[in-house]
Amino acid sequence: MGGKLGQTRRYFRFMKIKGKEIVLFDGKSKYLDRFGLVLSLTVGSIVLLSMVNVYQPEQTFGARLFSTLATLTVGLTLLLALRAAGLARRWLMPFDIVISLLVVATAILVFTDGFIKADPTRQVTAPSVVVVFAALAPIVIIRRLIEHRHVTRGTLFGAVAAYLLIPITYFYAFIATNDLRGELFFGTPQDSPAYMYFSLTTLTTIGYGDLTSQSNIGHLLATSEAIVGQIYLVSFVAMLVGLFAQQWQESRITK
Repeated sequence: MGGKLGQTRRYFRFMKIKGKEIVLFDGKSKYLDRFGLVLSLTVGSIVLLSMVNVYQPEQTFGARLFSTLATLTVGLTLLLALRAAGLARRWLMPFDIVISLLVVATAILVFTDGFIKADPTRQVTAPSVVVVFAALAPIVIIRRLIEHRHVTRGTLFGAVAAYLLIPITYFYAFIATNDLRGELFFGTPQDSPAYMYFSLTTLTTIGYGDLTSQSNIGHLLATSEAIVGQIYLVSFVAMLVGLFAQQWQESRITK
Protein backbone atom coordinates (compact mmCIF):
# COMPACT_ATOMS: atom_id res chain seq x y z
CA MET A 1 0.00 0.00 0.00
CA GLY A 2 2.89 2.34 0.76
CA GLY A 3 4.03 2.39 -2.88
CA LYS A 4 0.72 3.55 -4.25
CA LEU A 5 0.18 6.12 -1.58
CA GLY A 6 3.67 7.41 -2.04
CA GLN A 7 2.74 8.87 -5.44
CA THR A 8 1.45 12.21 -4.27
CA ARG A 9 1.11 15.83 -5.16
CA ARG A 10 2.63 18.38 -2.81
CA TYR A 11 0.31 20.72 -0.95
CA PHE A 12 1.22 23.02 1.93
CA ARG A 13 4.47 21.22 2.66
CA PHE A 14 6.44 24.39 3.26
CA MET A 15 5.95 27.68 5.02
CA LYS A 16 7.98 30.82 4.43
CA ILE A 17 8.85 33.09 7.34
CA LYS A 18 10.99 36.15 6.56
CA GLY A 19 12.09 34.55 3.31
CA LYS A 20 13.20 31.34 5.02
CA GLU A 21 11.54 28.13 3.88
CA ILE A 22 10.41 25.90 6.73
CA VAL A 23 9.44 22.29 6.06
CA LEU A 24 6.15 21.37 7.70
CA PHE A 25 5.63 17.94 6.15
CA ASP A 26 8.48 15.72 4.98
CA GLY A 27 6.67 12.37 4.64
CA LYS A 28 9.57 10.46 6.23
CA SER A 29 7.73 8.81 9.10
CA LYS A 30 7.63 5.01 9.10
CA TYR A 31 3.94 5.35 9.93
CA LEU A 32 3.22 7.46 6.83
CA ASP A 33 -0.24 6.64 5.45
CA ARG A 34 -0.93 4.03 8.13
CA PHE A 35 -4.50 5.25 8.30
CA GLY A 36 -5.95 1.83 9.03
CA LEU A 37 -4.13 1.91 12.36
CA VAL A 38 -5.21 5.51 12.95
CA LEU A 39 -8.83 4.50 12.31
CA SER A 40 -8.60 1.61 14.78
CA LEU A 41 -7.23 3.85 17.52
CA THR A 42 -9.82 6.52 16.75
CA VAL A 43 -12.67 4.04 17.11
CA GLY A 44 -11.10 2.78 20.35
CA SER A 45 -10.88 6.35 21.64
CA ILE A 46 -14.55 7.02 20.89
CA VAL A 47 -15.64 3.79 22.60
CA LEU A 48 -13.59 4.54 25.72
CA LEU A 49 -14.67 8.18 25.89
CA SER A 50 -18.29 7.02 25.54
CA MET A 51 -18.00 4.46 28.34
CA VAL A 52 -15.47 5.86 30.81
CA ASN A 53 -15.69 8.92 33.02
CA VAL A 54 -12.30 10.31 32.05
CA TYR A 55 -11.82 13.11 34.56
CA GLN A 56 -13.78 12.12 37.64
CA PRO A 57 -14.09 8.33 37.68
CA GLU A 58 -15.32 6.34 40.66
CA GLN A 59 -12.76 6.15 43.42
CA THR A 60 -11.66 2.60 42.61
CA PHE A 61 -8.43 1.42 41.05
CA GLY A 62 -10.21 -0.19 38.11
CA ALA A 63 -12.19 2.94 37.24
CA ARG A 64 -9.09 5.10 37.46
CA LEU A 65 -7.14 2.64 35.33
CA PHE A 66 -9.75 2.73 32.57
CA SER A 67 -9.82 6.52 32.79
CA THR A 68 -6.06 6.60 32.26
CA LEU A 69 -6.37 4.07 29.41
CA ALA A 70 -8.92 6.31 27.67
CA THR A 71 -6.64 9.35 27.93
CA LEU A 72 -3.64 7.31 26.76
CA THR A 73 -5.56 5.97 23.75
CA VAL A 74 -6.58 9.47 22.68
CA GLY A 75 -2.98 10.65 23.07
CA LEU A 76 -1.66 7.78 20.94
CA THR A 77 -4.35 8.45 18.34
CA LEU A 78 -3.30 12.08 17.98
CA LEU A 79 0.42 11.26 17.84
CA LEU A 80 -0.10 8.51 15.24
CA ALA A 81 -2.34 10.79 13.16
CA LEU A 82 0.46 13.37 12.94
CA ARG A 83 2.93 10.68 11.84
CA ALA A 84 0.56 9.14 9.31
CA ALA A 85 0.00 12.61 7.85
CA GLY A 86 3.75 13.04 7.31
CA LEU A 87 4.44 15.87 9.75
CA ALA A 88 8.15 16.76 9.70
CA ARG A 89 10.27 15.23 12.44
CA ARG A 90 11.33 18.61 13.82
CA TRP A 91 7.70 19.31 14.67
CA LEU A 92 6.89 15.86 16.02
CA MET A 93 9.14 16.21 19.06
CA PRO A 94 7.29 19.22 20.57
CA PHE A 95 3.95 17.50 20.01
CA ASP A 96 5.26 14.27 21.54
CA ILE A 97 6.45 16.12 24.64
CA VAL A 98 3.31 18.22 25.18
CA ILE A 99 0.83 15.39 24.55
CA SER A 100 2.83 12.99 26.74
CA LEU A 101 2.91 15.55 29.55
CA LEU A 102 -0.85 16.06 29.23
CA VAL A 103 -1.48 12.31 29.43
CA VAL A 104 0.79 11.91 32.47
CA ALA A 105 -0.65 14.99 34.20
CA THR A 106 -4.21 13.76 33.62
CA ALA A 107 -3.35 10.32 35.00
CA ILE A 108 -1.79 11.86 38.11
CA LEU A 109 -4.81 14.09 38.71
CA VAL A 110 -7.17 11.13 38.23
CA PHE A 111 -5.32 8.90 40.72
CA THR A 112 -4.95 11.73 43.26
CA ASP A 113 -8.50 13.04 42.82
CA GLY A 114 -7.02 16.31 41.60
CA PHE A 115 -9.97 17.14 39.36
CA ILE A 116 -12.44 16.66 42.21
CA LYS A 117 -10.38 18.72 44.64
CA ALA A 118 -10.04 21.53 42.10
CA ASP A 119 -13.82 21.95 41.85
CA PRO A 120 -16.11 19.25 43.25
CA THR A 121 -19.17 20.76 41.53
CA ARG A 122 -17.69 21.13 38.04
CA GLN A 123 -17.83 17.38 37.22
CA VAL A 124 -15.53 17.58 34.20
CA THR A 125 -12.73 19.84 33.08
CA ALA A 126 -9.99 19.62 30.45
CA PRO A 127 -7.05 21.78 29.32
CA SER A 128 -8.05 24.00 26.40
CA VAL A 129 -4.82 23.11 24.58
CA VAL A 130 -6.20 19.59 24.06
CA VAL A 131 -8.84 21.08 21.77
CA VAL A 132 -6.10 22.51 19.55
CA PHE A 133 -4.28 19.19 19.27
CA ALA A 134 -7.50 17.27 18.64
CA ALA A 135 -8.55 19.72 15.91
CA LEU A 136 -5.13 19.56 14.27
CA ALA A 137 -5.28 15.79 13.74
CA PRO A 138 -8.14 15.64 11.17
CA ILE A 139 -6.80 18.74 9.41
CA VAL A 140 -3.34 17.25 8.74
CA ILE A 141 -4.91 13.93 7.71
CA ILE A 142 -7.10 15.66 5.15
CA ARG A 143 -4.07 17.59 3.85
CA ARG A 144 -2.26 14.29 3.33
CA LEU A 145 -5.23 12.65 1.64
CA ILE A 146 -5.52 15.53 -0.82
CA GLU A 147 -2.01 14.64 -1.98
CA HIS A 148 -2.96 11.08 -2.91
CA ARG A 149 -3.16 10.55 -6.66
CA HIS A 150 -4.68 7.10 -6.28
CA VAL A 151 -7.58 6.40 -3.95
CA THR A 152 -7.01 3.13 -2.11
CA ARG A 153 -8.49 1.50 0.95
CA GLY A 154 -5.86 3.34 2.96
CA THR A 155 -7.15 6.64 1.62
CA LEU A 156 -10.70 5.73 2.58
CA PHE A 157 -9.54 4.63 6.04
CA GLY A 158 -7.92 8.02 6.45
CA ALA A 159 -11.08 9.83 5.37
CA VAL A 160 -13.20 7.90 7.88
CA ALA A 161 -10.60 8.43 10.62
CA ALA A 162 -10.60 12.19 9.99
CA TYR A 163 -14.40 12.19 10.18
CA LEU A 164 -14.44 10.31 13.49
CA LEU A 165 -11.82 12.65 14.92
CA ILE A 166 -14.33 15.50 14.58
CA PRO A 167 -16.54 14.37 17.50
CA ILE A 168 -13.42 13.84 19.63
CA THR A 169 -12.39 17.43 18.91
CA TYR A 170 -15.81 18.75 19.87
CA PHE A 171 -15.92 16.49 22.93
CA TYR A 172 -12.97 18.40 24.34
CA ALA A 173 -14.30 21.72 23.06
CA PHE A 174 -17.60 21.21 24.90
CA ILE A 175 -15.78 20.30 28.10
CA ALA A 176 -13.39 23.23 27.76
CA THR A 177 -16.32 25.67 27.82
CA ASN A 178 -16.94 24.61 31.42
CA ASP A 179 -13.72 26.42 32.32
CA LEU A 180 -13.86 29.26 29.80
CA ARG A 181 -17.42 30.24 30.63
CA GLY A 182 -17.34 29.34 34.31
CA GLU A 183 -20.68 27.56 33.94
CA LEU A 184 -21.87 24.05 33.21
CA PHE A 185 -22.27 23.23 29.52
CA PHE A 186 -25.54 21.36 30.01
CA GLY A 187 -26.71 23.48 32.94
CA THR A 188 -26.53 20.46 35.25
CA PRO A 189 -23.54 18.26 36.22
CA GLN A 190 -22.84 15.46 33.72
CA ASP A 191 -20.08 12.87 33.53
CA SER A 192 -17.68 13.03 30.57
CA PRO A 193 -19.39 10.23 28.54
CA ALA A 194 -22.40 12.54 28.21
CA TYR A 195 -20.24 14.98 26.26
CA MET A 196 -19.15 12.30 23.78
CA TYR A 197 -22.73 11.11 23.43
CA PHE A 198 -23.85 14.67 22.73
CA SER A 199 -20.98 15.16 20.26
CA LEU A 200 -21.80 12.00 18.31
CA THR A 201 -25.53 12.70 18.14
CA THR A 202 -24.78 16.26 17.04
CA LEU A 203 -22.32 15.20 14.33
CA THR A 204 -24.81 12.70 12.92
CA THR A 205 -27.64 15.28 13.29
CA ILE A 206 -29.73 12.78 15.25
CA GLY A 207 -30.35 15.25 18.07
CA TYR A 208 -32.46 13.22 20.52
CA GLY A 209 -32.93 16.32 22.67
CA ASP A 210 -32.25 14.65 26.02
CA LEU A 211 -29.11 16.79 26.37
CA THR A 212 -28.83 20.36 25.15
CA SER A 213 -26.36 23.16 25.66
CA GLN A 214 -27.47 26.01 27.88
CA SER A 215 -25.15 28.76 26.59
CA ASN A 216 -24.77 30.71 23.37
CA ILE A 217 -21.23 29.46 22.83
CA GLY A 218 -22.48 25.92 23.36
CA HIS A 219 -25.20 26.44 20.76
CA LEU A 220 -22.60 27.80 18.33
CA LEU A 221 -20.25 24.86 18.88
CA ALA A 222 -23.05 22.31 18.48
CA THR A 223 -24.39 23.78 15.26
CA SER A 224 -20.89 24.18 13.83
CA GLU A 225 -20.18 20.50 14.49
CA ALA A 226 -23.33 19.47 12.63
CA ILE A 227 -22.46 21.72 9.69
CA VAL A 228 -18.82 20.60 9.53
CA GLY A 229 -19.83 16.94 9.67
CA GLN A 230 -22.38 17.20 6.88
CA ILE A 231 -20.16 19.28 4.60
CA TYR A 232 -17.33 16.79 5.10
CA LEU A 233 -19.53 13.83 4.17
CA VAL A 234 -21.25 15.31 1.14
CA SER A 235 -18.08 16.81 -0.30
CA PHE A 236 -14.77 15.24 0.67
CA VAL A 237 -15.82 11.65 1.49
CA ALA A 238 -18.28 11.50 -1.40
CA MET A 239 -15.56 12.70 -3.77
CA LEU A 240 -13.12 10.02 -2.56
CA VAL A 241 -15.69 7.23 -2.80
CA GLY A 242 -16.61 8.34 -6.32
CA LEU A 243 -12.95 8.38 -7.41
CA PHE A 244 -12.38 4.98 -5.83
CA ALA A 245 -15.36 3.49 -7.70
CA GLN A 246 -14.17 5.06 -10.96
CA GLN A 247 -10.67 3.64 -10.54
CA TRP A 248 -12.09 0.20 -9.76
CA GLN A 249 -14.21 0.25 -12.92
CA GLU A 250 -11.26 1.42 -15.02
CA SER A 251 -9.06 -1.34 -13.65
CA ARG A 252 -11.66 -3.94 -14.62
CA ILE A 253 -11.86 -2.53 -18.15
CA THR A 254 -8.09 -2.63 -18.62
CA LYS A 255 -7.98 -6.23 -17.47
